[in-house]
Amino acid sequence: MAHYTLKLDDHSTGNAIFTDLDGTLLDEKQRLSPVNRKTLHKLGEDGVCRVVITGRTLFSACRVLDSEFPIDLLVTSSGAGIFNYPSKKLLHSTSMKISDVRRSAILLKELALNFMIHAPLPDNHIFLWHKSLTGNLDFDNRLKIYEGYHKPLPKDLTTVGEATQLLIVCPKEDNGHLHPILQTKLSDLTVIRTTSPLDHSSVWYEIFPQGTSKAGAAAWICNHHKLNRKTSLAIGNDYNDLDLLLWSNFSRIVENAPLSLRRQFTVVPDNKNNGFSKAVADWRQSKLTCKITKANHQR
Repeated sequence: MAHYTLKLDDHSTGNAIFTDLDGTLLDEKQRLSPVNRKTLHKLGEDGVCRVVITGRTLFSACRVLDSEFPIDLLVTSSGAGIFNYPSKKLLHSTSMKISDVRRSAILLKELALNFMIHAPLPDNHIFLWHKSLTGNLDFDNRLKIYEGYHKPLPKDLTTVGEATQLLIVCPKEDNGHLHPILQTKLSDLTVIRTTSPLDHSSVWYEIFPQGTSKAGAAAWICNHHKLNRKTSLAIGNDYNDLDLLLWSNFSRIVENAPLSLRRQFTVVPDNKNNGFSKAVADWRQSKLTCKITKANHQR
């Protein structure tokens, strides 16, 4: 199968699509449907840059993306890492300073939260963890999934180095209440809310360096590869896609997204019914309409 990898010396302004992975491009069993695969192939043939932007680490993403997955770029950890695909060559990454990691950890311990500190890219599937409260099944489940890749956070925080991010796992009852508190106390950092991909109800918060986000990664890609932001397409399904959806001039949200997000953006079918392909069809139609309108104005 041919991969339509971008040329770094290509100075022409091209188009790009930015899509979330779980709950958006993949179905509920983490599979790429034949319809969505065909759509991705067609985009590649047309020279459109195909970018997956996921909250997964590279290690985790490779569990569901095979070497023939038809994309050009893979953005991991909600914007912290940008890789060529399928080579997995790291193009760009962000990292938290040691001082920011330590003061964030002190705050989270004071707030009696369960959290993890992830190693720098590309090895951020390795982490330290701290548990203040028991009965957090989603937190415990993540420890089981990554067995062999983590150890408890030492009491002496001066031994903790740089990190990609901190991840907090809260029960669903939190319902986003912690978000403004963290944003206020860590105002010089980025705090992103998302829904647990494990139990699909617990609330996760990720702490990154300022500017790290899906939108930030998309902007870097457009600048680096001379792509046109104004004609980009963004597709998502959860709170950590919000900044990307607001960044793009043409955004779509799948029907399985939370109601508050569906109220803000045009909705396409859910991830079980090829909502990704419908979003691409809408985008193509919009571009065609713009061309016809411009042609009529020139007459």
